[in-house]
Amino acid sequence: MIKQTVGITSVGYYIPTGILTSQEMSKLAKLPESVFTDKIGIKQKPIAGKDEHPSDMGIKAALEAINKAKITASEIDLIVYCAAGDYDYRFWSPAAKIQDAIGAENAFAFEVKNFCNSGNLGIHICRNMLLADNDLSYALVVCSDKLSMLLDYSDVNNLAAFIMADGAAAAILKKGETSNQILSYHAITNGKLADCLKVSSAGTKFPLGGTPINDELNYLKVKDPQELERILSDVYLENYGKVIHKSLQKSGYLITEVDFLLTNQVKKSLSKAILASLNLKDEQTFISLPKYGHLGAVDTIFGLAKTLESKKIKPGNLVVLASSAAGFSWAALTVKY
Repeated sequence: MIKQTVGITSVGYYIPTGILTSQEMSKLAKLPESVFTDKIGIKQKPIAGKDEHPSDMGIKAALEAINKAKITASEIDLIVYCAAGDYDYRFWSPAAKIQDAIGAENAFAFEVKNFCNSGNLGIHICRNMLLADNDLSYALVVCSDKLSMLLDYSDVNNLAAFIMADGAAAAILKKGETSNQILSYHAITNGKLADCLKVSSAGTKFPLGGTPINDELNYLKVKDPQELERILSDVYLENYGKVIHKSLQKSGYLITEVDFLLTNQVKKSLSKAILASLNLKDEQTFISLPKYGHLGAVDTIFGLAKTLESKKIKPGNLVVLASSAAGFSWAALTVKY
């Protein structure tokens, strides 16, 4: 019996035209521009317009992926919306909005939220759903976030988060597709870090309405950045390596056989440390941070799209999409082109 496969048959993305430069960020944060350009490694980042929301960007990325796949929206069986931040509304389904907007009337639509791991997890879930049901052939994975709205640049304790930006990416998964074949997935969580990074307002502890909410609760807050940095320095690279090696092991490969590692975007020194810890070279990844900032769950799929566009990935290449996420979690998805 021939084992059924699922592959990523196309990838689309949408990057808003608004830009916030490193110079502008330095003024807002009252920090030298070199902190952004040299220490962090960011020169600018895309910012969505006031009337441009996560579902709007997701729809545009989805339509591009559908067009590249040369299918109709009515052929899509599953739509999963994967995000790190806020939806357009607090109690609402962006997946259903996208389903209706693109005309995918036959699709079941749902959401996955695992912060910056959301895209990898969404691909993994949809792959398994396609394989488990003979009636399903196509899945659409959409990642879209407007993370810039979570930032208060006057609070330098949140400097590590100032790279967060806005954008969307989407992938079409097809049963029977042998190109970009999805091989395996592995993820782990360290819940000790759960309270280190959060936006407090609009949850059940600080609900909207009633007593006025302190405005600072509406923004992302890093609790004790020095302690967070210390803890992460002990476990970050180790857990990144663990999920990558385990995902490869499940696929029957070793790290020495990896052609490309595409990660979520982090500060320059950490990105280099990830590559060095795995004995990989700069040309084996795609660094989008200087121009696009950190796009949350969008990063890995966007990196795959840009690397495919450049025609660097060749038939037979082994690609790993790896991500770390608030919570904190780490995940890796192994793909064979």
